[in-house]
Amino acid sequence: MAGIATKMQYGMKYWRLAIHLIFKTKRFGVNNQWWARQPSPIGWEWYQIVWGVLSVMPIVRNYQSMKVRSCIGWMPQAECEALFGSKKA
Repeated sequence: MAGIATKMQYGMKYWRLAIHLIFKTKRFGVNNQWWARQPSPIGWEWYQIVWGVLSVMPIVRNYQSMKVRSCIGWMPQAECEALFGSKKA
């Protein structure tokens, strides 16, 4: 089980990715900076983001999806396990 300090360390390292995946921003992803020519294909419009925040459930689902996506290749496996805990079958 990872300690709070380890989770904080990885949280600081991947904060942009987390915001991008939870709020589905168009231009805030790790590889998709604001100056990029093409927006993220999973990005929402501003009104969709506002609705997601107000209705809460889409944001919760996005958080759950972020955990799964992060552990299937967007982060090194060791960092994923340290941040979210190991998946034991």
